[in-house]
Amino acid sequence: MRIKNYCITLILLLFGVGIAHSQERHTEICIDFRVNSTVIDSAYSDNAVRMQEMLEFLRTIRQDSTINIIEVSFCGAASPEGSYQLNRKLAQGRLSALEKFIRSEVDIPDSLITYNDSYIPWDYLKSQIEDSGLIRKDEVIAILEEEARLVDYHHPNTHIDNRVVKLRALDGGKVWQQMNNLFFEQMRNACAVFVTYKKELPPVQVPIIVPDTITIEPIVEAVEMVSDTTAIVETVIPEIEGWSRKLHLKTNAIGLGMAIANVAAEVDLAKHWSFTLPVYYSAWDYFKSTIKFRTFAVQPEFRYWLSEENDGFFAGAHFGLSYYNFAFDGDYRYQDHNRETPAIGGGVSIGYRLPISKNNRWRVEFSLGAGVYSNHYDKFHNTPRTKDGLMIESIKKTYWGIDQAAVSFSYSFDLKKKGGKR
Repeated sequence: MRIKNYCITLILLLFGVGIAHSQERHTEICIDFRVNSTVIDSAYSDNAVRMQEMLEFLRTIRQDSTINIIEVSFCGAASPEGSYQLNRKLAQGRLSALEKFIRSEVDIPDSLITYNDSYIPWDYLKSQIEDSGLIRKDEVIAILEEEARLVDYHHPNTHIDNRVVKLRALDGGKVWQQMNNLFFEQMRNACAVFVTYKKELPPVQVPIIVPDTITIEPIVEAVEMVSDTTAIVETVIPEIEGWSRKLHLKTNAIGLGMAIANVAAEVDLAKHWSFTLPVYYSAWDYFKSTIKFRTFAVQPEFRYWLSEENDGFFAGAHFGLSYYNFAFDGDYRYQDHNRETPAIGGGVSIGYRLPISKNNRWRVEFSLGAGVYSNHYDKFHNTPRTKDGLMIESIKKTYWGIDQAAVSFSYSFDLKKKGGKR
């Protein structure tokens, strides 16, 4: 049994099933979604088959004037990972994606539509666990039967169901992992239920023509209206909004805070993969000539994203090159050897990116990296600009440590392919 049956049951209650007319028909349409996604993907699960059936049903409604839509209800659902706020957002987003697709195919008055973003279908999860071989099943069911209560989550103003906290703690997380493997995928979907009514046409009087010498009353014969099933119409599933390559232009707020001008461009290479190129430049002193952090640096990086939307968590591998001249108002100043020997090396990084605007164009990104670099630099006496500090020594050294720290704000652009589908 799939979660859609629970969504549909809840929706049907709203329709008053008990007084349904014999000519009423209830048709359910459900679409599955990938984890953390609100985008309809025809390549996921058996969505392609369901969408074909959906289009044929909607085409029938458009073409058959005897079919009237009485009500339509949309339901969105999510699995219990993540915060309360995130799961409500996912449920609503999935509901909206299905509604947008359906309303692009058939006109539905707003007065006929009801909504139910059911958040997390706990009753479905409980019934599945009761019929399963889940380890420590009785303890899990007892927790699910407790009263739901929101508690603080990892971040300010975010919350989580207290039952989730208890479930995750069972047997060191093993129970939660088994639940994830068995049940959570079926909980990420959106459904629509159509209630339609087919009008009955009045009987057609068919007179029988006979010779003039005989008078016969016309015979009334009921003719059943049957739709033509002999014509085969090819229906092409329209292109659905899916993954698309993006270009992100961004700047690192930490660099700007150090008066280092910087800009970066990141482009999606494929699902899960992107390439970013940041450039940093500073050619000025900090208030006086004995304090400076002058640099020209680039750090191209390939990134792997856990999400196929190329958002959320990522890991990266980068190359780094930096010319530098810095002093901190101490006795010495440090500069790359002969001003032509930059630090060269590379490293790895981790980070997280999330949208901060309603249209998902603006994002904030946090990243931290470490690496190893070959340095050949000259050490000078740190003197005011009016004097030339004498060089003390030339040093070759390998640096190990932090080489990247960023809080970046970005704006994204869609990179559409010409010629249609991807």
